[in-house]
Amino acid sequence: MRSFFLIIICLLPILSSHGQTLENFEIDGATVSLKIPHASAEGKPWLWVGEFAGHLKTLESGLVDKGWHIAYVSQRNQFGSPGAMAVWEKLYSELHEKRGLSAKPALLGISRGGLYVNAWLRLHPDRASVLYLDNGVCDIRSWPGGFQLIEKGGGSKGDWAKYKTLFGFTDDETAIEKSIRPIDGLLPAIRADVLLISCHGTADRTVPYADNAGKLVELWEQNKGRVKLFPKLEGDHHPHGLADPQPLVDLLISECK
Repeated sequence: MRSFFLIIICLLPILSSHGQTLENFEIDGATVSLKIPHASAEGKPWLWVGEFAGHLKTLESGLVDKGWHIAYVSQRNQFGSPGAMAVWEKLYSELHEKRGLSAKPALLGISRGGLYVNAWLRLHPDRASVLYLDNGVCDIRSWPGGFQLIEKGGGSKGDWAKYKTLFGFTDDETAIEKSIRPIDGLLPAIRADVLLISCHGTADRTVPYADNAGKLVELWEQNKGRVKLFPKLEGDHHPHGLADPQPLVDLLISECK
């Protein structure tokens, strides 16, 4: 009987100390966490986190305090795959069509989370207002591949092996040749006026800026897209975000009114 009550309690929304309710539920077998403000801002804006929900805690709290929802669906080690995007489609339907959240969430790609938000934007350039990359992975060959491009990142052999298996690549050469490139399929997002934000360490040795977010910044700038950069001089991959996230909070709010 005690176990039964514990399960029930875990399924209930948890009231936090930051003026929000945390709801956990499942979509297609994947766990979703949704931070819900006590009072939603006009238009019900929301931040969709590709990976590492809660890592930018102060940023998330600042948005929730302003009436934002924060959504995350766990799809670890999926690298923005079609299977992961199928789950994202169902979560978008749940949050926008059923719950009335904005049709254009702000997307946050922290590190490998960049692969997810970029994949979503390729599929739906009209279903995002902002693409915010925080030391975001944009080229799978850079991370986890760790191959020499403009620069050479640290890579992750274990994650590279998982990626190849998931996408059906039998060897490195095939994976390198056939993997999507950072800027592929993103011109429609520029035409849809999606704002690109990059917060990055200029000395990131794990996910080098030049091979990842830098490629998207070049594409946006060459095509007269809107870009806002937050470079951290000599900063490495960690820590993410800004010591004072208020400029990012203010920018996101101004874009998603």
